Formats: sequence, structure tokens, C-alpha cells
Amino acid sequence: MQFTLILLGVSCLNKVPKTVPAENPDGWPYKKLEHWPPMTYRNHATISSETNKTFRDLLETENASKHNMELQPWIPFCDGKCTFCYFPVNCNKQNVDLYLEALKKALSFYAESPYVKSSTFSEFYIGGGSPSVLAKNQIEEILRFCRESFSFTSNSATKFTACTNNLTEEKIQLFSSNAVDQLDIGIQTFDEGLRKILMLRDSSTKAKQKLREVKKHGLHVSIDLLYNLPGQSLKQLREDLKQSVELDLESVDCYPLELYTDTPLSNMIAKGELPPANGDTKELEMYREAYHFFKENGYAPTCHNRFSRLKEDFDKPSSEVIGTGAGFFMGRLGGYLYSDIENVEKYIVKVQNGELPISKLAKLSLEDEMRTAMMLIYVRVPVDRAEFKAQFGKFPEEAFPDAIDKLQRNGLIKVEDEKIRLTEKGDLWRFNIAWEFFK
Repeated sequence: MQFTLILLGVSCLNKVPKTVPAENPDGWPYKKLEHWPPMTYRNHATISSETNKTFRDLLETENASKHNMELQPWIPFCDGKCTFCYFPVNCNKQNVDLYLEALKKALSFYAESPYVKSSTFSEFYIGGGSPSVLAKNQIEEILRFCRESFSFTSNSATKFTACTNNLTEEKIQLFSSNAVDQLDIGIQTFDEGLRKILMLRDSSTKAKQKLREVKKHGLHVSIDLLYNLPGQSLKQLREDLKQSVELDLESVDCYPLELYTDTPLSNMIAKGELPPANGDTKELEMYREAYHFFKENGYAPTCHNRFSRLKEDFDKPSSEVIGTGAGFFMGRLGGYLYSDIENVEKYIVKVQNGELPISKLAKLSLEDEMRTAMMLIYVRVPVDRAEFKAQFGKFPEEAFPDAIDKLQRNGLIKVEDEKIRLTEKGDLWRFNIAWEFFK
């Protein structure tokens, strides 16, 4: 999926400190690597009555913007929770039918508002969880409902999150016959030993066979790969990269492992059952390996952590995301950011009572809007100086003189064709760079 710039919604979680000596080798522009950008779901307050009112007032107006928009219904269910996962997924799947009815009701609230009625969506993304855990008729129904309730551009893309463990031949055929363009699949690693540690529920052999079947039906495939896993060697990473390219995948999202308290993986490390988390030096080494390997094989860096050979993956990301669902955290509508209730049962009750299931809602200030515009850099999209001035009345270097000066002096950004963009050195530190505009 091509992520929007603002993330908001899942409850604040504690990251496990890396159990290695402090690192800051000569030549590093920062003491440590950041993995999340500013203005995320981790630092927003719960909804207030005043913000709730002005948000609803906005929904009663027509959308006069020409922004790219994304629709994102959220399916929080999974077959089981992986050892590294810190998201609020639901694995008991006891209230799926009730949940889907509540989801459609919440989607209808947005669909029937003047703001959304006057909006057209260029991307339709079903996220979660693992939405492919749904039955065929449930998948078909959510696709039908959304397409009948919302307006889409003629060339809009439909993407669906899936897991190879529950991705049957029949479901793949259903996606193909229902105009789904791409499946986003969480492979994480092809190494059998590491897959067992992460508690991935099928073998590498079976997972690769499912990827081939998806490709055979004409769908694009994007997979997630984790790196810097406990005990993972550079050789194991290279093999993961090699197999990704051999499978002729359209794109790969390479994520460094982040450990959070109370995940099974962090508990295994704490008990000494696994090696301690690696440090930033190893992470940088592995990222450089992935960066150069993919570039040599025709993929280019884009989005948060993606390497892709699809032209559309290099377009400017959606400025607005309208979605809903238990655990949904990427809402942006006008100048508002929102996320929904995480618990499935509480989400259902809230919607059944005729209320929006929003748990967090924030209104961006003008300064925040400028910062958000600069955050295009960290998703590898150049910031156009003239467009920035037309929107905010000043050039980026006038709005953020210290940050721009520091980043240029350190060789992390450059100006080409009146656009500010990352350098290759800056790509390694793109999340740190995003924070410079919040100091």
C-alpha cells in the first residue's frame, strides 16, 4: 500500500530498548535511527466534544479540493498473532458477521455525507489484520458495497491485504474476477528457521507457491520483508532479497524489526531464548544491502520502506484517507486526523448506537500543515518549492531555515529543479529527517 503521510490511531505502545552498547560511529548524522515519523497515532489526544463538532461540520460541506483520496475499510481479523506483532488484531473471529454489518453502517455514514458525496477516490485499500481470512462471500460483499457506496476514478486501484496461510485458489480467483489489482502480503522472511520464530503459519515453500498462483492470475504482488531479526545473518537477508526478485514481485516493503513490550518475541529475548536485538550498525548494514540489491535489479526506493518497479508507486501519496474499522489508524479528512476504537466488540456497540466509532481526533494547525508538507521527503517524494510557497506564502527554507540548512550541510537533502529531495545518504536517515521539522 502507498501510505499517506499521517498515521494516527493505535494505542501508544512501549518500544523495547536495544540491548547493545550505545552506538554513534564517526560520520553518523544522528545518534540513533528513528523508525516512525512525527505526528503519528502515538502522540494524539482522545477526541474532544469541540473537535468532534467541527469535524462533523466539515462532513456537511462539499469537498472543493482536488486532492488524491483513498478509501480504507479495516478488517482486524487474523488466524493468529505473529510473535513480533503489536497491532490490535482479533484472532478469535467470533463476531465477524456482526462486525461486517457495523463496518458497512460506519462506512455509510461517511458515504452519505456531502463531503464524501462530492469526493472521488483514486485508491481503494482493504487493510487490517488479514482481510483474506474472510469467507469468499464476505470478501465479495465488502468489495461490492464499497464500490456501490463511493465514487471512484476510472483508473482507481484496488488493493487487498492478504496472508498466504488463508489464501486459497478460490479466493485468488475471486480477487482476479472482482477487479482487485494488487495483493499486499506479509511474507516477512523466506527462511524456515526465522519463520518459526516469528510464528508464521505456513512454510516458505507453500508461501512461495501462493505468490506464484497470485501472479499467474494477473494480480500485482507486494510483500513485506522484515530485517534485523534476532540472530539473522547478512547471508539470510541476501537470500530473502534474492528470492523476492526471482519471484518477479512488483514491490517489496522492507521493514526493520521494532520490538515492543509484551510481544512474544520481546519476551523470548528477555528470557534468553533468542539472541538480543541487534543495534543500529547492523540495521544500517542490512538496509544498505537491500537498497543496493534492489536498485541493481530494477527496483527503486519509494514510500516509507518500499522498493518498487511500478510507476504508480512513485506518484504523490493520497492527501486524504477516509476509512473506518476496529484499529483503523490512518484517517485524514480535510485538516483532521482520526483513528477508530481498537476493540471489535466496543466498535460494534458504538456503531449500533448510531455513533461514529472514532477514538482519537486532531485538527492540524497551519504550522502542522507546513510540517506535513515537508514530510513528503521521508516518503521519497520531492517537495516543490513553488507549490509550497503558493500554499503557505513562503518557501520551505523561509519556514524552516535551521532544519533546511542543517540537512543540506550534512548532505542529507539537495535541491534539484527547484525541488527538495533526499540524497542517497539521507535515504538511510529519512525518519530522523522528518523530525527536524518539529524541533
